[in-house]
Amino acid sequence: MTRRAALLFLLLAPLAAPLHAEVKRVVIIKLDGVPEHVLERELVRVDPLTHKSTLPWIDRVFAQGGTRLDNFYVRAISLSTPSWSMLDTGQHLQIHGNVEFDRFTGHVYDYMNFVPFYLNYARSHKVDMPGVQVLDEQKIPLLIDRFPYQDTYQSFQLYQRGVRWETLREALPHHFSHGFRDLLDEWTIGFELGNSVEVEAERELIEKLSDPSIRYLDYFTGDFDHLAHATSDVASQRLALQRIDALIGRVWTAIQASPLAAQTALAVVSDHGMNTEPGVYSQGYDLLHFFNSRAGGAHHVVTNRHPLDEFKFWGLDPLVSEVVTPSDESLYLKGEDDDYPTALLDLDGNERASVYLRNSAFNTLHILLKEINRSGIDPSIRRAAMLAFIHVVDGHRAEWQATLQQLSEELGAVRRAMEQQRTVVESEPKKWTKEQHDAGLDKAARRLAVQLDSWRDEERTYSAYVRCLSKLLALEPNDFDRRLNPEDLIPRRAMGDPNSVYDLENYVAGPAAGGLVLAPDGSLDFARSFERVNYPPLLASLSVRNNVQAALGSRPVDFLAVPTGNSIWLYAGEDKQAMILSRGNELRYLPVHGTEPAPFAPGLPLRLFEDENLAVPEAGREAWLNSWHSQLDWFHATHLAAYSNGMVALHEQFLPPRLAPHSEDRDAALLARFNQRRRRLAEPDFLIFANNHWNFNVRNFNPGGNHGSFLRASTHSILLFAGGADTGIPHHREVEEPYDSLSFVPTILDLVGLQDQAAELPGRPIQEVLQAEDALRK
Repeated sequence: MTRRAALLFLLLAPLAAPLHAEVKRVVIIKLDGVPEHVLERELVRVDPLTHKSTLPWIDRVFAQGGTRLDNFYVRAISLSTPSWSMLDTGQHLQIHGNVEFDRFTGHVYDYMNFVPFYLNYARSHKVDMPGVQVLDEQKIPLLIDRFPYQDTYQSFQLYQRGVRWETLREALPHHFSHGFRDLLDEWTIGFELGNSVEVEAERELIEKLSDPSIRYLDYFTGDFDHLAHATSDVASQRLALQRIDALIGRVWTAIQASPLAAQTALAVVSDHGMNTEPGVYSQGYDLLHFFNSRAGGAHHVVTNRHPLDEFKFWGLDPLVSEVVTPSDESLYLKGEDDDYPTALLDLDGNERASVYLRNSAFNTLHILLKEINRSGIDPSIRRAAMLAFIHVVDGHRAEWQATLQQLSEELGAVRRAMEQQRTVVESEPKKWTKEQHDAGLDKAARRLAVQLDSWRDEERTYSAYVRCLSKLLALEPNDFDRRLNPEDLIPRRAMGDPNSVYDLENYVAGPAAGGLVLAPDGSLDFARSFERVNYPPLLASLSVRNNVQAALGSRPVDFLAVPTGNSIWLYAGEDKQAMILSRGNELRYLPVHGTEPAPFAPGLPLRLFEDENLAVPEAGREAWLNSWHSQLDWFHATHLAAYSNGMVALHEQFLPPRLAPHSEDRDAALLARFNQRRRRLAEPDFLIFANNHWNFNVRNFNPGGNHGSFLRASTHSILLFAGGADTGIPHHREVEEPYDSLSFVPTILDLVGLQDQAAELPGRPIQEVLQAEDALRK
């Protein structure tokens, strides 16, 4: 061979290799609550018996043979339901908590309760988990939806389509062969079907790997999260990770033996971290009974589970999604807790609580109406109360009238959609062939029926709210000549509109101790007639008398986060306030005192100014923090700090819900607006974040550890990639660049050749995973 020919051969030889990476199948192992710092601790530990890593399969498959992301974070709050929604869709947050409540109807979105879903599925009343139904209404597809139905396998999880009865049929006999006491013990720390379902799901997944037509497979395990909530013991957590390591080994071995081994990509991802530390017990604070107390507003409080002090046999009912804890100190609603709860709490998130309070104006109207109806009331006070009632209504007339008009239009569209849907549902087949079942056509038809049932319920409950609001706005002074029924004017079980910052600082909790008071001119003296609560300083100042752990302070509350239009007010004390301002893709951190700018100082919410890991020189921090920067610049600057991506995550947490894509048809537009409204009505008045190692989980205070905050231990999750020879996934690569939840789906789509779909999503694909593929393409 001549020199020229040899040179030509060397130049052309690379062309004999594949021109581009090829991923024909993706397998995803979803780990609930596995934190990066615990994984790293066990990965670098050498087992004294084997002289290998404590996690030998993760070390072999990912550390040596794949790509690891050192800085992968939850985009928003570190809770399972919101986190998995982003990891399963690649879209901005639409679901903001593990539980959400509708402010107008009291409807409970109990996203994590599997048992009612299974029972309703068996009765043909449901087809998908509640979170999936919400995303469908917003026209947001899951990652699994981007593959043909018959080409997928999905295990049991939060964003689950349908139910695999075969898996349950095989798993349940093994599970319920346990003793009755074992089942009760399991329910006290969170009911799940032991590991029986997971074992059966793993068997099915490995079986499916031998079928080359299956292109998407995922497997979920909550083993580590379940254990880490209960104990911070290193040895116990190590065993939980070793079980996951063995699972990964079995799946990887099955992949290597499969027909698509060279074209299969394996990803392992966790939804959030866990604030767990050896030797520290997570301390609980009971917010429920604080809000029950007179100091906290004497609220009748709704939660989605029974609190710990009601942990009797009936409290174990897995079908419960709404529990009212009445206040013995209620100032004007004693005995009316079922009809008129005034606070809704989502405490399932441990390091944070979502708080929904009944609109302060509704409280004022309710108090006034009770006084007007009271026998023996002084006529002058009754007249003043009547005029005050009309005055309050007039103060809200414009916004309530707009709500009434818009909701009436939307409900009209719902009714017309119901008529059309009923015709479609009635025309569907009553029996389905095996081929139709295999294609998922039976489930698609059932979704139409489920949507019809949902519309019926929504039309009924929102119409009840509309009727009350309509009567309230139509009220005339002479209507008070007869006794008015509060239920006709004040919607039952409704919180009404969100409270403003002013409302939260001047919240009407009941009549004043001395009753209604007249002003010198004979009108009602609003300042002296009502008992009020100023929630921000009250909550921020909560403390305990006995602090038995040196690692914990005496104050359970870190700060409050209150949405205020295009900004977020952070409150940790009168001298510790800040605003997160936003404009487009840019954010700014502004210390404030009330409504005025304030100087930077240590101790402000998120503690960025004094954080030694903030990637901004100390000399220029004040100017940098108080300037506009892109979200990516904030992420780069803060991800190593104590609150990691708290700035970006808080902005994400309070993003307004999207208006789903719709046709030019007016009814389609009204239905999209109605769904957007319902998402907006599921947002709380404010969030309370716990200080380090404190939590608010009144059902079970989880001594081992918790999550839900923006602390780095809770937001720092894991993401690992490995693949066969043709996938192009780099070997032995460690990625320092920070990424968040929005990057996961576009990266997967890029890997499987769906670049056009990836480009439509807001997140950055992880280029370090795709670089080898890009190099081959070039």
